Amino acid sequence: MRKIVLVTLGSLGDLHPYLAVAGALRNHGDYVTIVTHPHYKELVEKGGFSFIPMRPGPDDVGPVDLWMKQANDPLRGTEFIVRKLILPYIEDNYQVLMEATEYCDLIISHLLTFAAPLVAEKRGIPWVSCVLQPSALFSAFDPPLLGSLTLFEGVRFLGPFFHKMIFNLVSRSTRSLFLPVFALREREGLPVIKENQLIRYFSPYRTMALFPEHFATQQPDWPKNLCQVGFPLYGKTEIVNLPDPLLKFIANGPAPFVFTLGSAVVQMESNFFEVACEAVKKSGIRAIFLTGDNPKNIPAEATYNLRIYLSEYESFAALFPLCKAVVHQCGVGTTSQALSAGLPQILVPFAHDQPDNALRVKKLGLGINLPAKRLTVERLTNAINEIQKNESYSRKAVSLAQLFDNSNFNKNVVEALDDFAKIKDLTHSVRKRTVG
Repeated sequence: MRKIVLVTLGSLGDLHPYLAVAGALRNHGDYVTIVTHPHYKELVEKGGFSFIPMRPGPDDVGPVDLWMKQANDPLRGTEFIVRKLILPYIEDNYQVLMEATEYCDLIISHLLTFAAPLVAEKRGIPWVSCVLQPSALFSAFDPPLLGSLTLFEGVRFLGPFFHKMIFNLVSRSTRSLFLPVFALREREGLPVIKENQLIRYFSPYRTMALFPEHFATQQPDWPKNLCQVGFPLYGKTEIVNLPDPLLKFIANGPAPFVFTLGSAVVQMESNFFEVACEAVKKSGIRAIFLTGDNPKNIPAEATYNLRIYLSEYESFAALFPLCKAVVHQCGVGTTSQALSAGLPQILVPFAHDQPDNALRVKKLGLGINLPAKRLTVERLTNAINEIQKNESYSRKAVSLAQLFDNSNFNKNVVEALDDFAKIKDLTHSVRKRTVG
């Protein structure tokens, strides 16, 4: 039995894929520990996995409404997350991971868990880098729309040389962010590295991409050892009973549109549900609003509008197949569930990877792109009406759904990790070289 430690930080959209990977490994006979934020303890242990907390937790970062808007700023959000929410805790997390990885055979890390590669290198054990969305790969051949890089959408025709130059410039200009990582490496006697920790820094052993080639085709400058295992589709194989009032609402009329902002953006103040409420009224559709636990997200009219069903959260895997379309923020988790369910989408990206995911769905002919900064009642109503009258969106979504409904995910994960080496043999050889 291999002992494998999975390390992730972020929203539920960052946790759910790792729970799916953990499930695949457990079914294969591995012992899995998940290291993540303390407030995910119940969810991790409910899945049957060993849990170890790492910072930051709610006590570290304070009330969500004080920092969530900064974290989702289109231009500076990523920098804020790295500088304020991740790096201040790297020393503590390094120690946590050193203890968590004793007798460990493999570490699987998230892009933001900067301490994980250091621990793997210090202990002389292999680690696998994991990317959840194509934009994280910074391909000059398929340049992402990511944060401030959305400014370059109109110059994609300039080709890979231009975009490689831009990425190198971004890498150099943001490298100083990672001085705490470099200082920790020096203190622990590890070699100096030049790579920016957010750009082109991947495992020498294996990189797993948790999305299929139909969503993003492999590019010449992706890591050579990268393996695409497909969308994790967390919850797809579970039997989830939706509440009776919701099922009754769905049954009592035409299939509704679902409006959701995922698990992160929904916590910040926005006019999304207010605009959605007016658009529902003007278009005459039926709707389900997944508003999170913030009462500010619920427009007063929505509480008595019989065409709107209000819920804090429902399983996407259980709900989406019963609906007409999804209006969402374009996190890769929500996007993948909508693709798998065969639903047309209205794409309202805010920040981070969301504009890039939205562009990919639009290119597939499965959605209408309406960036959050341009969201108005008129534009959203027009998009809803277009989805309603143009059946090509629904037909194409249904026809392509099988490409994204990844029944082979567990098999693909196991093969990706077993294929590049037998972990225990590799661990022994790496440790021998490190000691030598």
